[in-house]
Amino acid sequence: MKRIPKTSRDHQAAERREQILLGAKQLFAQHGYHGTSIRAMNKHIGITDGLLYHYFPGGKQEILDTIFREAQHTRMELMDQLIKGIHPGQPLEEALYLFISRLVETMIGDPDFMKIMLRDSDNIVSEDKNFMSQLIMQRHLALTDALAKRAEAGEIREMDFRAAAKQVISVGMMAVLGQFTAVNVLETDIDSYLKRMVAFTVSLWRK
Repeated sequence: MKRIPKTSRDHQAAERREQILLGAKQLFAQHGYHGTSIRAMNKHIGITDGLLYHYFPGGKQEILDTIFREAQHTRMELMDQLIKGIHPGQPLEEALYLFISRLVETMIGDPDFMKIMLRDSDNIVSEDKNFMSQLIMQRHLALTDALAKRAEAGEIREMDFRAAAKQVISVGMMAVLGQFTAVNVLETDIDSYLKRMVAFTVSLWRK
């Protein structure tokens, strides 16, 4: 089937749609889903009620679900690259640091989205609303397998690899929580914290 080229009107519509999503995401992050009205969105973005509903007939709920759904796909693509980073020939400490630092980077790279997830996830009606947990669990299973292979190669001792993988991921989660909540036990910058914790963890795994 021959593809119909996009017109300038199509590009303008796409830009307007992104403008609405970005403006709404900023307001949701600042004031919460329930604390943000359609009127506030229109004023913040500089549009009318009619235009907003033209792009999102479902109003505020559809906008929240769209923000969530599109962020989900972006993060899944980024996170899939993390698994490829744990090469068997790479030093384990270096591989784990790259893995967990990219995991943290992916999550804190969009602070508005993380604030929405931490505060308003219950308002998301998408069937994939638990994707963040699923995403972490997928990485957890892959990391479990990677650690088991390292043990087979004699690099680390035999242990509960599922628990070990959770231990590594929990290091990253503490770093993320420290950025968006009052729970901050890092006592240093994120990078130094991750390097120190990964080095300590791997030292416990040595034979």
